[in-house]
Amino acid sequence: MADKERLIDRVKAAAPPPAPAADAEQVTKRQDGDVLEARSTSRTIRTVEDLLRHIEADLDRYEVAASEATKWESASVDRNTGQPVVTELFRVFVRLKPRGGPTTREIVNGLIAAASSSLRLPKRGGHGRKQSGLWSVLVMSDLHFGGRSWRHTTGSDYDLSIAAELVGKTASRLIDRSAASCRRTIVLAGDTLHFDTISGTTTGGTYIDRDSRLQKTIEMAVAAIAGVVEQSAETLPTEVVFVPGNHDTAMAWALQKIFAERYRDDKRVSVNTEFTSRKYLTHGGNLIGVTHGDKARKKLSGVMAIEAAAQWSQCRHREWHVGHLHHQAAEVGTIDSVIVRTAPTIVPPDSWHVDMGFVGAERAMQGFVYSQRGGLHEMHMEYVGGAK
Repeated sequence: MADKERLIDRVKAAAPPPAPAADAEQVTKRQDGDVLEARSTSRTIRTVEDLLRHIEADLDRYEVAASEATKWESASVDRNTGQPVVTELFRVFVRLKPRGGPTTREIVNGLIAAASSSLRLPKRGGHGRKQSGLWSVLVMSDLHFGGRSWRHTTGSDYDLSIAAELVGKTASRLIDRSAASCRRTIVLAGDTLHFDTISGTTTGGTYIDRDSRLQKTIEMAVAAIAGVVEQSAETLPTEVVFVPGNHDTAMAWALQKIFAERYRDDKRVSVNTEFTSRKYLTHGGNLIGVTHGDKARKKLSGVMAIEAAAQWSQCRHREWHVGHLHHQAAEVGTIDSVIVRTAPTIVPPDSWHVDMGFVGAERAMQGFVYSQRGGLHEMHMEYVGGAK
């Protein structure tokens, strides 16, 4: 008994008064750039998995880069009984970093799957050359497949499924409204995909919120765009043109290659295979340049005159179609007699755009019809959520 009393006296002298139960449950989080660290000292959070659940870690976005879990015993004295009490405490640490994305092998498999997926061939026949001489140009800019928005933080939802549905429905209505044309060009004016690297960054290395499933992003983007191409090709000879954006420079070339292979043996669909950031199209007296619009925007007239000198001399009507700004310009711009049209997007603002105040733009897609002689014959606008 004397030994027990001496033990109690030593514990009382050495140990501070026991902390309240709430103080034993401590969890802290720290964000350092893209890296998130969490630490806990607790009786109930005992493992790394417990801590991840407690902080509601998004493991679709993050992966565990480092972790540690330790246990020790804390001795105290029960103030009511005077008896020694041994408490088990657990210290857990975890460091999370953004997921690095799929491996090169997984990317290649995703590209192969997208290129070799089942193809609904355009209907044979019914393609007789129209007599109107009208040229339809459908501009699909800044589709951002793989981007994500949540209505509770941005005002609207956006993900792969929503993107595919919006592209299909909006483009389909524009195709129906320009059916009298004799040919159609479908322009993918950059940022078709939201990110460009396996680590989930843009071409320039900016980390962004996105769907981490690169294979599925490629597959769904190809399927949605191919659906538009095949609807067009059922009634009109159709040309497909890709230009890169600041989000997807490398992936734009991959998509171009996928579509070139997909329609290689289809006489009704042609794919422009030039690897240039600016491309030029002609029809009768029309010269149209297409580019994303993030570079050389104020020099487009002079650039067109140099790069397309022969077409410039033969076409009296000259225009550029650009994107990048995610909204239709307040008025059509003109640079040295060349019209510059800025395409809107069907995509809602993501968290970065909302934080920066880039909100309020009408979400829409545009289609244009040009006359054989040269000049705009008609323009169509399809808004997300219905006509305005």
